[in-house]
Amino acid sequence: MAGGFQGAGRWGARDYRKAVRRHLPWALLLGGVLLAVALLPPSGLPVQTCLALRLTGYPCPTCGWTRGLIGLAHGDWAAVWRDCPIAFLLYGATALAFAVHGAGLLCGVPLAPGRRLSRRARLAGAAFFGLLVLANWIYRLALGLA
Repeated sequence: MAGGFQGAGRWGARDYRKAVRRHLPWALLLGGVLLAVALLPPSGLPVQTCLALRLTGYPCPTCGWTRGLIGLAHGDWAAVWRDCPIAFLLYGATALAFAVHGAGLLCGVPLAPGRRLSRRARLAGAAFFGLLVLANWIYRLALGLA
């Protein structure tokens, strides 16, 4: 090792820099979200943040998501299930994505996205997620949740 830094593990310094460029922004963003919802008070935000609810009196399709993520971070699963069931999916996806990007950083490996989904599969996934959001919104409206 007389030549100085020999890289991170067997991949080398160039691959490690590539891993940092690929994973650090996502790890910081996703980790920031997880940390923020853990640090916010379990009662939710002290102010009403939904402009649609303020203007119309009806919640928007994403109303309750912040409260749901905060509730999950604080272990209040029953309230989250009652108020915003889609928060389980959102929190799980955020935690999983953070774990993947964190692992890429820790191992110094630029994890590639792998095989791309076909356009049809991407559209089907987006439609399925849209239906979940719509179902969650209808659920909240039917129960009178704001």
